[in-house]
Amino acid sequence: MSNQESAGLSALGAVLSPIQGGGPKTEAVVQRLSAAISLGVMADGQQLPSETDLANQLGVSTMTLREALAVLRQQGIVYTKRGRGGGSFIHGSAEILETTSLARLQQMSIQELRDLGDEHFAVTGAAAVLAARRGLRADIARLRALAERLKGSTEPVSARRADSRFHIEMAVCAQSTRLTRAQVGLQAELSALLWLPRLKMDPAAEATAHRDLVDAIEREDDARARELAESHTESRIRRLVALRLELSDDEGHR
Repeated sequence: MSNQESAGLSALGAVLSPIQGGGPKTEAVVQRLSAAISLGVMADGQQLPSETDLANQLGVSTMTLREALAVLRQQGIVYTKRGRGGGSFIHGSAEILETTSLARLQQMSIQELRDLGDEHFAVTGAAAVLAARRGLRADIARLRALAERLKGSTEPVSARRADSRFHIEMAVCAQSTRLTRAQVGLQAELSALLWLPRLKMDPAAEATAHRDLVDAIEREDDARARELAESHTESRIRRLVALRLELSDDEGHR
């Protein structure tokens, strides 16, 4: 396997892979780096690669990257130090993420949410099947560790990150670069919504669901792994749709 292929089969490799397709590149870079930060793939206080290296990794011009970093600085997600030891550093803010996520949910239609759920259902189910067929011992051990991290989470940010990282790493376990990239994108859109305080997600209950899924993957029971992954995904999306409807009712009563 080449270095590029190996990098693709990791959460960080998927986040920092070249941006493909049309559309504004600056916006795509902002979304990609925001995803890396919100998912905990890149940690608070971590220094970003140099502008040249990061632009090359993402397949964009240095000017495009600088424009994206300027947007991220305005959002309070990235800060820059000048002088020796300087550079761009990550600054995750739970308050900013919660406010922007709730506003985004209110702007989404029920159909948009269901379409997003359909994609999550398909990608997660496929990843579970392939992880059961292809998963390596080290990959499965990493999934178990993430389930335990979720169980031990005492605040929403760490719980959300452990949960979303689990789903990304399951796609890594499936040894599919495309599924990993797809899951990164899905988690970037969904994780902050699913862990909004109003949904009252229980880290211990979610961790139990994850452990059951890992057990099926370790037994190489691909049918059971798919069933668990899909049912869990459906349940979560139903809760999110219910919250969206509740927000509509709140607006109507004002």
